[in-house]
Amino acid sequence: MALHAIDALGDAITATKEYRPTGPAEWLWLALVTLLVGGVGISLPNGGGPGGVGTLDDAGDPGTGDGFSADGGPGPADAPDVDPGAVLAGALVAVVAVVIVLWLGVTVLGAALEFPFLAWLRDGEVDTAATVRAHLGQALGLAAFRVVVVFVGLGVTLALVVSAVGTDGRLLEYAAAAGEFGPVLALVGLVTGAITAFTTAFVVPTMLLEDAGVLGGWRRFWATLSDAPKQFLAYAVVVAVAAYVGFILVGLLALVALIPGLLVGGLLGAVAGVAAGTVAGIVVGAAVVALSVVVVGLAAYALLQVFLRYYALFVLGRIDGELDLATRRRRAVESDGAGDGPAAGPDDPQVGP
Repeated sequence: MALHAIDALGDAITATKEYRPTGPAEWLWLALVTLLVGGVGISLPNGGGPGGVGTLDDAGDPGTGDGFSADGGPGPADAPDVDPGAVLAGALVAVVAVVIVLWLGVTVLGAALEFPFLAWLRDGEVDTAATVRAHLGQALGLAAFRVVVVFVGLGVTLALVVSAVGTDGRLLEYAAAAGEFGPVLALVGLVTGAITAFTTAFVVPTMLLEDAGVLGGWRRFWATLSDAPKQFLAYAVVVAVAAYVGFILVGLLALVALIPGLLVGGLLGAVAGVAAGTVAGIVVGAAVVALSVVVVGLAAYALLQVFLRYYALFVLGRIDGELDLATRRRRAVESDGAGDGPAAGPDDPQVGP
């Protein structure tokens, strides 16, 4: 039995080359979208209770320090009692709250952009606002699902650590306990990561084709997964390696971009230095270097995400023709012409607005 995870690799590379963005605006759109839907996340703190972070030693009575109250002379004004621990705890809570709010916003936005991204992969063009409006309910359900998966993983982690240390432990004690549960926590992370990755790669296209919510999409996809577990296991292994190698290549390309960035930045910086001073020259040169690295890095990252998505879509289409979202493009790039996937399936299904 052929492994579609192997056969689809070359087709995904070909599709990435043939259907890449064609103009600056499209490149910018794709870079922003892939930053959000391609796994960008904010880590949430999961340790360190406020009760055991530290204790304050007695500060002494007001009259026993080195003020002037011994002879009745003028002394410093009485300052209100401020607990540094309480201030630190309050600041920590505020920071965590801001991080959570930002993370939730990014999660919702990323879920909403999944549908325009898939539409672009299929058609090469999309009305982002109209597509987001048409699939807003599905996007909110997808975002809620992703949040639940993350918090389930965090909940299991916290339960294990607190069960070993208690609720009044110190930060280092929690860290040590997390190290002791390392293999278990790694397994939890592997499971939650696989659920999230398969949801993005296979369930979201299924939601689009079946006009279903995330749970309905999982039910439909589960039938395909249970019918061909070896195919999806092979995909999981191959995509992990491909993504790892891809991220290395993205980093290398960003480093290579330093060379022209330094040349152009040095030239423009020298001109700016002569015209406006040394500081201006340094700022201009550094800005050009940073811009070159960021532009090349974002473009390479966007292409990597396009490849990974085409790869998942082609694997799914080969395994189950009814869930073949990008039928026309998959058939166009298949190396054998006729294709190895099932003959049955929708003829280039419409994605929506």
